[in-house]
Amino acid sequence: MAEKKKEVKTENKPQENKETKVETKAETKVETKNVTKVGAKKYIPYVKKENKKKSDEAYNLQKVLQTKKKVPTFRGRFGKKNIRRKSIEKWDKWRKPHGIDLDKGLNHGREPRIGFRREKITRHVHPSGYKEILVCNMNDLEKVEVKTHAARISRTIGKKKRNEIVKKANEKGIWILN
Repeated sequence: MAEKKKEVKTENKPQENKETKVETKAETKVETKNVTKVGAKKYIPYVKKENKKKSDEAYNLQKVLQTKKKVPTFRGRFGKKNIRRKSIEKWDKWRKPHGIDLDKGLNHGREPRIGFRREKITRHVHPSGYKEILVCNMNDLEKVEVKTHAARISRTIGKKKRNEIVKKANEKGIWILN
């Protein structure tokens, strides 16, 4: 008889645990549904930028840029020769050569000189033909000249403020690069 009582006790306990587990799952489902409804955000669509016809100044500068002389890419003479590759970003930029043990042959890349500088007309000009001005707020947009400058909106600006800047630029006819 003692054995029968033990069996009954063991049977009742697991059943109670199953019922409580089911209830907790149901409660968590209800709680998660409420959280998703409260945390939903409104969708703000982007305002489309309207790039109008280019000014004659920008168009002429673009033509000059296309015919400019090609400048060699300067890479530093550092690191192991067998590791240095153009495809790796670390090796594809100029660093001033330091040290007494450096070979300064042409196979290590050319050294920049004054003669490689760009023409004054095309210096700091975007391939579109406009000079870039970084725009972070509405006041910066007023500094942009429509004929010669284009606006580049800062990447740290949110969607809401960006939409306001794009609307204002469309009204003024300012070219937006990004």
